[in-house]
Amino acid sequence: MARRTYQKGYIYQEGRNRSDAWLPKDPAYVQFWRDVPGDANPRKQKVCLGICRTRTIAERAAAEKLEQLGINSAQTFIEATSTITFKDQGQIWLKSLANRKRNPLEQTTIDTRRYALDKWIFPFFGDRLLTDVNNLAMRDFVDHISHLAPSTIRDYSNIVKAVVASAINEKAEELFPRKWNEEFIDAPIIEKQNQPSTTSEGMAEILRYADGQFRVLYALLGGCGPLRAGEALGLEIGKHISEDCRTLYVRQKAKRGKIQPNLKTKHGERDIDLCTPLAAMLRDFIGSRTSGLLFCTSTGKQLLQSNTLQDSLHPILKKIEHEKGGFNIFRRFRITQLETAECPKALQHFWSGHAPTHVSERYKKLLKQRDWRLEWAERIGMGFELPARPVAPYAPVIVFPKAG
Repeated sequence: MARRTYQKGYIYQEGRNRSDAWLPKDPAYVQFWRDVPGDANPRKQKVCLGICRTRTIAERAAAEKLEQLGINSAQTFIEATSTITFKDQGQIWLKSLANRKRNPLEQTTIDTRRYALDKWIFPFFGDRLLTDVNNLAMRDFVDHISHLAPSTIRDYSNIVKAVVASAINEKAEELFPRKWNEEFIDAPIIEKQNQPSTTSEGMAEILRYADGQFRVLYALLGGCGPLRAGEALGLEIGKHISEDCRTLYVRQKAKRGKIQPNLKTKHGERDIDLCTPLAAMLRDFIGSRTSGLLFCTSTGKQLLQSNTLQDSLHPILKKIEHEKGGFNIFRRFRITQLETAECPKALQHFWSGHAPTHVSERYKKLLKQRDWRLEWAERIGMGFELPARPVAPYAPVIVFPKAG
């Protein structure tokens, strides 16, 4: 986009021509053209420069004022003449998240950001021009969503900033660079976040009140890995469980009723090893089944995380007067167990699906030696006691449609 011709401005004193003598006690003015966002035609504007003893002083003051206002800035001209709306750029940004090759995001993360845009951000900014999304607009937005959690306000504000920054020119430079003033925006500070976990006694209590497949699910989440809930619900018999039930092959996850081959991170694809008592419980639970999801509904469909929380875990936590939390209470418990058991760091990262913290971990061949991993799984154990009562094999009833 072309840059507007440089302006010095027309300097004058009201009621006098340029050829008239300069009056040192009268105020001086500068008149110039200013681009207006969304309007193809610039508008004439004047600014008072105050008392200037000579025309030369007035010219110097005018140059400083025009510089301060950004009148001759190419960036100001680009912003003023841009007609792209925040919503249009937001849609472009969403598509770029799905298509980028560098650090691609998982679909659930993209869906979460799409929800934030559709539910909160687009309705507020509407068809506002992207150039008008500035510190003042951001402050108004933060006030608009002030009833949400501080961490949510932070996340939604970062989405707004990312959309603005995503508008670039052919040189990959930002069209609307912003210097965000966090003090002015005044978003709430995030205090120490509550991260509920559990203990060995808590695990034993949860398993004592859990029935059937839920007891096996919670035992796996708290006694191996750590294993994420979506990964556990995505396990298929005959594909992701070794014959001796001592190793789980994490290759997919179950999310919102769908099986997704992409895991949370690129290190999520891994093998997780179980100690003997946990493997025995898993073997008894599988029974004679040779295929299908390990955890499923009575019709063989995917078990949803939300339903499991609502129907099983949360009622159990309430009954035993345990701090309320989601499936992460098991993951945090297990990570703590691995730390206190002095499990090798490389093995902790491997089982957890975390990225190596040091380049040397990539070359540790021990991670490929299953016998070594099983020894450590046996040495660490579960960190809690399993209920004495056995778990019956789970055999979901497959309902076939009626003929005709």
